[in-house]
Amino acid sequence: MPIYTPEEYPSVIERIKAKVAQKNIDLGPTVSEVDIIAFERACNTRLPQAYRLFLQEVGDGWNDPETEDISTGSIHRLAEIERKDLSLPMTLTDGWLWEDEEQLSDESFERKLGNQGVELMDEGCGMTYELITAGPCAGEVWSFSDVGVSPCCERQDFLGWFELWLDSDGDPDYFKDYVNGENK
Repeated sequence: MPIYTPEEYPSVIERIKAKVAQKNIDLGPTVSEVDIIAFERACNTRLPQAYRLFLQEVGDGWNDPETEDISTGSIHRLAEIERKDLSLPMTLTDGWLWEDEEQLSDESFERKLGNQGVELMDEGCGMTYELITAGPCAGEVWSFSDVGVSPCCERQDFLGWFELWLDSDGDPDYFKDYVNGENK
């Protein structure tokens, strides 16, 4: 599942709605444009269009671990997401393992990671999935951990990331297609 183009969004949204209904997944209620704008203003950013459409037309987060055939942690609802300044862009375009580097300054982290992104899911053990809102990879979902960051599934936007979650019954391998820049 690639990064979808805006022309593909309507058909992808309809496909996701059908899968959500088929799997009987109870997402949170849709989010109004007013609430999305309030979040954006509080975070000094503009959410990617694919995520905005999902919130407005499909639903907002999921946190029912008892749902049949779904085995993952929750996907945060917009109201649960930390309000932080997201205006500083992430400048990375490929994965970065900082545990291999001897000394890193706060400036080095800030220069590369910017303000990170919108945390969509916390898998525990220091691993999160975040939607990048600023920089060359804006709109993509990346994996953040205590040792590094990388794009998921070799460049996934929110719709692709969520659809893979649906198709895998909540236990996706977001790295199955990942090719590290050194291994290309």
